[in-house]
Amino acid sequence: MLIEREIEVNGSLFQAVISDDRQALQAAYAAGRAVVGLWQRKAEKEREEGGAAERSETEEIPDLSPALYLVERLEDADEELLKKAVCRRFSMPWTIAETKRLLIREFKASDVLPDEEEEFRTPELLSSYIACQYRFYESGLWALVEKATGKIVGKAGITDGELGYHIYKEYRRRGLAEEACRAIIRREKEEGRTCVRLQARADNMASRRLAEKLGFVQAEEEICSIGSCILYVLSI
Repeated sequence: MLIEREIEVNGSLFQAVISDDRQALQAAYAAGRAVVGLWQRKAEKEREEGGAAERSETEEIPDLSPALYLVERLEDADEELLKKAVCRRFSMPWTIAETKRLLIREFKASDVLPDEEEEFRTPELLSSYIACQYRFYESGLWALVEKATGKIVGKAGITDGELGYHIYKEYRRRGLAEEACRAIIRREKEEGRTCVRLQARADNMASRRLAEKLGFVQAEEEICSIGSCILYVLSI
């Protein structure tokens, strides 16, 4: 089976192919298309063909590389999934959320960051993070882009269920952290998450006040890599 779809991403049209045949997927990928693998279990195939079969939970997943996404039903390859497949295929940043002042998106290798940025202080570190974190986990720290200027004003995101954020000095005291965090929490709830954690240094009163403003409840105090920290929890 091979299905072709046309998908619009950022104003441009891209071709996406959905197939249960590895060679077809490889050919489509080589031709510059995004690909999604279709894994129909044997029982499902036999039912479609008019037979009866029991579903096996130990059935081996077929090798449908280079597809990064697999679906069991054709209807699961919806517009959002196909857009993600396009973004992964062409190294385009996935848009996470949008607020009144901010566009929250994945970082891209060409992003220009201020000197105070430590985690992604070199282009190599940023590129490595993009390739590993987004590709395998589809979460992590995202760029906070100010709509009015197009500049990156900070970063925020979810890593292992924990909310993290950092606003660059020039853009602080404008409520941007709260705006970004609320959008991210809302997205996590829509994605089915029921609990989010947040860790703040015990002496960072600004972060602690923001945590409480967002509705987080203090759970415990512990010693972490940056000293004495307060762990907050939010049920969503």
